[in-house]
Amino acid sequence: MNIRTKQGLRLSVLAAFSSVSLVCVAALSGCGSQPPQGASSAEVSHSQIDVLQSKEAVLHVSASSAECTLESLRDDSDLVASGRYLGKSDPFLVIPVVGGIDSAMYYTDYYFAVEDVFKGDVLADSSAPSRGDSVISVRMKGGVGDRVAVVNDNAPELEEGADYLLFLYRVLDGLDGNTEGNHYYSFGDKLGIWGKDSAGNFANAEVGSVSADSLAVMPISDAAPASEQNLASEDAMIDDVRARYNEGQIDKKTLDAYEELYSASRNGFATVGTDDDVRAFEEAMVESSASQSS
Repeated sequence: MNIRTKQGLRLSVLAAFSSVSLVCVAALSGCGSQPPQGASSAEVSHSQIDVLQSKEAVLHVSASSAECTLESLRDDSDLVASGRYLGKSDPFLVIPVVGGIDSAMYYTDYYFAVEDVFKGDVLADSSAPSRGDSVISVRMKGGVGDRVAVVNDNAPELEEGADYLLFLYRVLDGLDGNTEGNHYYSFGDKLGIWGKDSAGNFANAEVGSVSADSLAVMPISDAAPASEQNLASEDAMIDDVRARYNEGQIDKKTLDAYEELYSASRNGFATVGTDDDVRAFEEAMVESSASQSS
């Protein structure tokens, strides 16, 4: 049940800006025939069902992404690396630069110990529970709180101790709930995390497969990664909004809402909520769920 109901102008603007990411624009090709570990959406176990049924409200979310190829993932990534999955953080509430509690969301960090780097530089997360120069965080929406569960329908099923190939990007400003610090995001959540198939290759059921030997000689494109593309896209969008206002296509209130978000995201970051924020967020979600059920 999707329980987020408030659809005001500010949230519409936030959604518009959050959709400017230019990732994985090439056509889908070369999909693997055998589902590797970590390549498909997580199946809900009986124990997970019991947990969800115990909550007063359940919100389903999913990441949106264009179709991908190995080449487009490689070109768009800030970091391409293999790593061993170590586990995940407790869920935490992120409050975006605009929208407050009404736009807040549970997130979870997934920790990987990087083994081989094929593109980019490793930015370690010093807050990771297993500290070290090679431990990184991959952030995804989702998490279970006291009264509310946020289920990420695109989250991959990960096995602790298993090796994965990671195609990751960073967000360089405060857009779309990004907090300050060293953490990465995976394309479409599951599309950027490849497990190993029966042949020992890294594979993703929706994209394809690649051997470790091929990765070692993988050509690196000069194309700008997604982190830089996103900043350019935000600039292009605000320029377009201003032009539309000057041409009389939108009113001043709409322009101001876009300008507020653009300025706030460029000059600050989202924040992690306090215990009081978490209680307010869950109360709002429960009330919204109850009103939809009545």
